[in-house]
Amino acid sequence: MKRNMALGAVVLALGAGGTALAHNAAAGGAAAKQTEGGLSITPAVMEHNTQPGTLAVMTVANRSAAPLAITVTPRPWVQNAAGKVSPNRRRTLPGVSVNQPKFTLAAGAEQQVVVALNAAPSAGSEYGAVEVIGLPADAAKRKGVILGYRVVGSVHVLPASARDTLSAGKIKASRGTAVLPVKNTGNTIDALSGSLSVKDARGTRNVAVPAVRILPGNTINLQLGSKLTKGTATAKVSLKMRGKTVITLNKKFKVK
Repeated sequence: MKRNMALGAVVLALGAGGTALAHNAAAGGAAAKQTEGGLSITPAVMEHNTQPGTLAVMTVANRSAAPLAITVTPRPWVQNAAGKVSPNRRRTLPGVSVNQPKFTLAAGAEQQVVVALNAAPSAGSEYGAVEVIGLPADAAKRKGVILGYRVVGSVHVLPASARDTLSAGKIKASRGTAVLPVKNTGNTIDALSGSLSVKDARGTRNVAVPAVRILPGNTINLQLGSKLTKGTATAKVSLKMRGKTVITLNKKFKVK
């Protein structure tokens, strides 16, 4: 009989303080919570400089009532145009390893796992995930839907010299909606914030830009407005990182 796996999942904050680049997800079951049983990891965010060596000693705890078969895998993040991130389950994180990728953990037990940086990242910094999955140890013998747990922590290999830079692309407008592509050309995941205003035939609308983090080299679409009137519109945008203005623009664009 075919077995179906249902993973309760928690994807922990990529940035400190719970700011953006994080999401909770449940896939066919109750989410695995850090304080309410299931599976947990400590620390959730592992930060270190680019010097090869131990990044962190992570404690994996089984708070469920049965033994779990645990797998621990460092993975790169992927980020979509809306800014949402998730671990890339098709790849492993370059230069990062764990000393115990697989083990069985008894109910109520804990296991320490060393997360190590094997080589300094060529880009000068690296941001990735550590995915921890726990399935019942006897899953191979079970039938029907099997509930497991998935917890994802974050790895920050911090640059020796932080560079907060962004670049803005061409405004894209279609069906009354406009977005501004913004690319992180620096080497940090410092949150960007700021303000924008859009003026069309109906007048000017001012919007505060919500704090968001962009992975280095990635581009997200910053929403300028919806239900815009057809014709010429003007966008004024000011974006900051760590309190410093990194982008200012004043552009006209066509709304179709």
